Amino acid sequence: MKIKKIADSFELPKDIVLGIPIVTCYGSDQMTIENHKGILEFNDKYINVRALDCTIKITGRNLEIKEFAKDIIIISGCLESIHYEI
Repeated sequence: MKIKKIADSFELPKDIVLGIPIVTCYGSDQMTIENHKGILEFNDKYINVRALDCTIKITGRNLEIKEFAKDIIIISGCLESIHYEI
């Protein structure tokens, strides 16, 4: 990919240049996903989030979407697993 080589050459942050998702977990009860492309489906046991080149699948109990904005999703509940499906 040309853009990836340019980002590497100039040491630019890949998350910004390439739009790759940033997933941050805070213990086992809260997480954020930045650079998402939308929510595909959700309920209190799973949430599927579309990212640039994959789907991020979160499973757990009592899952809630605390915040949903253009660039970030905040999820809370008892997080059990995070799976990336390409």
